[in-house]
Amino acid sequence: MRQDFHLHTLVSDGALDPTEVLRHAAARGITHAAVTDHDALGAYFWNDGAVFSAARDLGVELTVGIELDAEWRGREVHLLGFSMALDAPGLVGHIASVREARHERARREIGIVNELLGPGTIGEEEVFAPGRETLMKPHFIHPLLHKGLFETYEDANAWYRQNIKAGIRVPKPSLAEAVRLVRDAGGWTCLAHPGYYQKDGVDVLASLMRLKAEGLEGVETDYPYHACSPHLFSPEEERGFIESLRAGAQRLGLRTTRGSDCHTAGDFEKVYGSG
Repeated sequence: MRQDFHLHTLVSDGALDPTEVLRHAAARGITHAAVTDHDALGAYFWNDGAVFSAARDLGVELTVGIELDAEWRGREVHLLGFSMALDAPGLVGHIASVREARHERARREIGIVNELLGPGTIGEEEVFAPGRETLMKPHFIHPLLHKGLFETYEDANAWYRQNIKAGIRVPKPSLAEAVRLVRDAGGWTCLAHPGYYQKDGVDVLASLMRLKAEGLEGVETDYPYHACSPHLFSPEEERGFIESLRAGAQRLGLRTTRGSDCHTAGDFEKVYGSG
């Protein structure tokens, strides 16, 4: 079994449609997969549920998944949820409230960008793309880069953070509340890419028992930190962290997952090589 339980599509901030994501995964030998779009389940409804038939045709066992924004210890963390019912009222209601707030924020941000950089700098059709449910900062940054307004993503992102203040609060549950949303939907949860929180000064390794007490059932142990963030992780650091995390999870009886966090065809090449 080769698992990838962390994949994104055009429903959130990915570039590929759900069936394309599965084709790329299957070409790399993935036999068990989950699409985990940010605060969205739309990949499973896209094109009348085409992702399920694509999975069958490709011989991939597909698990319903999601990546929820949550708060833990005063910072944003990402919680992966798996095997939820697609019609669970609590989870569906939360997703709807997040989508509504993100859409309203995006409309205001489009106006602010155009006021600061000139009329028509960004059009609604560039942000509100067909099939896209979760509107995020990259949906603004990339059009600005394509139009040559900034040299790098980092430059554009820094300008955006400093200047674009829409004043819209997007609902963000505590980690424990997010865990309950998934569990009430019949699913189970896993902390996404914990190595990044460790780098930010949060001792995840020492907090596993507390996380379990808050209802967390698993951790994403295997993640391509060096491939995704070579400026933060050397191959040796990645290997050492993963080994320590896996050992801690095993001691506490936590489930473990593997995920690539692929968003684009280029990401698949970067993490897996040619298909």
